[in-house]
This record gives sequence, structure tokens and C-alpha cells, in this order.
Amino acid sequence: MRLDLFTPIHKGLRRTLFETAIALGRTDFSSTDETVAAETLAGECLTYLREHAEHEDHHVLPEIAWLAPELAGAMAEEHPELERAAIAIDSLWPRFAFLAWDERLAMGAELARRFQALVAMQLRHMEREEREVNAVFWAGMEDRELAALNRRIVVSIPPARLLTWQSRVLMPALSAPERAAVAASQPSPI
Repeated sequence: MRLDLFTPIHKGLRRTLFETAIALGRTDFSSTDETVAAETLAGECLTYLREHAEHEDHHVLPEIAWLAPELAGAMAEEHPELERAAIAIDSLWPRFAFLAWDERLAMGAELARRFQALVAMQLRHMEREEREVNAVFWAGMEDRELAALNRRIVVSIPPARLLTWQSRVLMPALSAPERAAVAASQPSPI
């Protein structure tokens, strides 16, 4: 089995995306308290996605560009598209303060739809990385080179933030054997 830089962290990001989507679907947007809680949860999810994209932009895309320039170009275009979808969600939160009860419900429904669209886009993007980018990496790099790339990503993350990633995103999404493998191979894949 080859070293997989994507699947473990993507499992965590998918879990975060799904849990956030479920929470948004359950939110009573006529309630200020529930809206604030939903905004906090969605903001945390989007922050994880943005940080992950930044890690890929700075560390992964240059490696892909060296091995498969066309794929790197296509992948580089996806991150700005994903960010535009995230901004479309972020842009709705400030509007809640000025809306009447029924308008808040309609805005909440729109926000949930936009988040679901982001989930769909993220799932396609992650699947492409797991299949296409991993295939390029496995054909052009040794596991020791992939491990070195992983280490560069991990050490670029401040220790407190890395702990948050591990405890809130990565580890809760992994099976017991995967958690053991990650623990044994510290630093963990991000």
C-alpha cells in the first residue's frame, strides 16, 4: 500500500462538511442564538477547507506541476472556484441581522442550499485528488519523497493548530487501524 497524502485528511474534511450541512439543515434561522451557532460552525468548517487548500497550493501543486503540468493547471483552477462558493456562503451571514422572521427563514434555506452546493463541489475535488493526483504521485515519487512532502506540510502548521486539526478533524474520522497507523507515523498526514 502506497503512502496516501489525501484520503485520511479528506475523510476528516468530509465528516466536517457533512456534520455542518446537517446542522445547517436543522437550524431554526428565526432564532438569533441558533443562527449564531450555525455561523460559528460553518465558519470553522470553511476555515479548515481554506487552510487545507492553502497547504495544497503551497506544497502539493508545485509537485504536481513538476510531474503532470496539465493536471496541476486544472487542479489550480478548482481552488478559486471552491473559494468563490465559500464566499457566497459567508456573504449571507451579515444579512440576517436586518431581516424579518420570515425573511430569515428564506435566507437560511438559501444559505443551506449554497452550503450543499459547496459540499458537492468539494466532494468532486477531493475524489479527483484521491484518484488522479495520487496516481501521478505514485507513478512519479517514492514513498520517502511523499513522506517528506507530508512532513513539509505538517511542520508549516503551528503546533497548537496541528493539534486542533488532529483532534477535531483527522482522528475522529479514521478507523481504529488508521488511527493507530497515524499515531505510529507522527507527524500525521494533513
